Amino acid sequence: MPDNVYTVKIAGPAGAGIKSSGLLLSNILLKHGFNIRDYSEYPSLVRGGHNTYQVSFSAGEVFAPHFNIDIFFSLISGHWQAHQTEFSTNTLVFGDDAAIPLPLKELTDQVGSPVFGNTICVGVGAFLLNLDKNICSECITKTYGSDPTNISAFDLGYEYASKNYQQYVLKITLPSKNKDDYAIYDGNEGFGWGFIQAGGSFYTAYPMTPVSGALHFLAQKQSPTLTVVHPEDEIAAASMALGAAYAGARSAIGTSGGGFALMTESVSFAGAANLGVVFYLGSRPGPATGLPTWTSQGDLLFAVNAGHGEFNKIVLAPGDQQESFDLSVTALNLAAQFNLPVILLTDKFICESSASLPDLSAKSVEMIKSSIPVPGAPGQEFLANSYEHDSQGFSTEDPTQINQNVLSRREQLKSILVSVPKPTFYFGSQTATTLVVTWGSVKSTVAEALRIMDDPNFANLHFSTLWPLAPQTANLFKPFKNIIVVENNATGQFTQLLKSQFDFNPTRTILKFDGRPFFPEEIIKELSIIDQS
Repeated sequence: MPDNVYTVKIAGPAGAGIKSSGLLLSNILLKHGFNIRDYSEYPSLVRGGHNTYQVSFSAGEVFAPHFNIDIFFSLISGHWQAHQTEFSTNTLVFGDDAAIPLPLKELTDQVGSPVFGNTICVGVGAFLLNLDKNICSECITKTYGSDPTNISAFDLGYEYASKNYQQYVLKITLPSKNKDDYAIYDGNEGFGWGFIQAGGSFYTAYPMTPVSGALHFLAQKQSPTLTVVHPEDEIAAASMALGAAYAGARSAIGTSGGGFALMTESVSFAGAANLGVVFYLGSRPGPATGLPTWTSQGDLLFAVNAGHGEFNKIVLAPGDQQESFDLSVTALNLAAQFNLPVILLTDKFICESSASLPDLSAKSVEMIKSSIPVPGAPGQEFLANSYEHDSQGFSTEDPTQINQNVLSRREQLKSILVSVPKPTFYFGSQTATTLVVTWGSVKSTVAEALRIMDDPNFANLHFSTLWPLAPQTANLFKPFKNIIVVENNATGQFTQLLKSQFDFNPTRTILKFDGRPFFPEEIIKELSIIDQS
């Protein structure tokens, strides 16, 4: 792979430990000092089907998982055939029926169960990548506990590879610097740590892929200062979160598109009643149930237009796992600062993919507190009212007061625009001829593509704030001859949003909408066409 990025992929049925073994390999690589980006796929099945996990790693920078595979493991027959477009002439494909035979059935019989096939593959991979066996053993024990069978399975795979695969060993130079102060986090864990570090005290969610992981993570972190609730449905979750915010909690709700559809009345309620609440919204493809375990950026316009009536809201979108942490903090602070709903829009590609990052549990952050008094505070009062109300919170239909309320919200918008994160340039400057515009999870893939291309003709402008958009944003596009917008949806929703606010006419949009994320190889191919023209 270009720039010494390598990718290992493992495939097999649900229930075979595909992701657990993949994360084990990722942790082993991290302990050797590599930078990590991973990606997993799975159907909505508990057993069977076709699951995959892939990890791209490098001693240098790597911002996104790659499409092209260096080493592929098929846990059972019939799985590698679905991935031939990802293979090159140099790809090493292992399995019972693969180009390089790996007798997993025979080897797993030696350790007593087919469930250890995944750990045997990790052993083979460790040999091919010339990894330290002691570090591998430490990671296995940390992951699976003291049961020696897992170590035996790893050793069996390693020894089999040393006897049969010497000719396939990759010439990889191990990093000279370890990453003991780093850990592997998926986007849900990034959000969770940001929520905790920013003083989040109440989180509620009805489980819904792809944000269920945040509920599980935060439930494990419950304490006297953090309450986590799994209620009976999404409407109850939203109502609880609003009630907690009224009582003084720094509050958030987790959901996906179908659940958020049930919560939109609560978004309006928060806007009217001046309640600062964060909606952690994980987008997935399709209407209704759609594709519950796949990825999409299809809910942008839904989030921006959620709720009835005219009121202020903020929509943010993390571009990677680090931004999941950073914008979790930002969302809580903005909700507290302006006492309004903040939607943190993410997707499966970020939520359930991982990256090697500095220890998030040790990161200190700024915490902005709400100006609204807690009920029962001596000498203070706050009436939360979903009706149009006066300055004391009492319902009103007086036209003068209503006009004042509307104008007050418009005035608040000016302060919001000053406070939200600004668009940021990456990989290039305004001297470039072509600007690539990104939002959300395509950031990491475009960043990886531009890193590999190293072409001064391209710059990247990334948006973390999707709503509201400042009028002066239009000036950022003016210096460029070509403007390309990359989106993981079918209709170019961010392009539509920009057109609705500015005189914005991009040269081209690059769209993908099959439930899969972009890979850097795809972006490079598309941008190369533009560069040649």
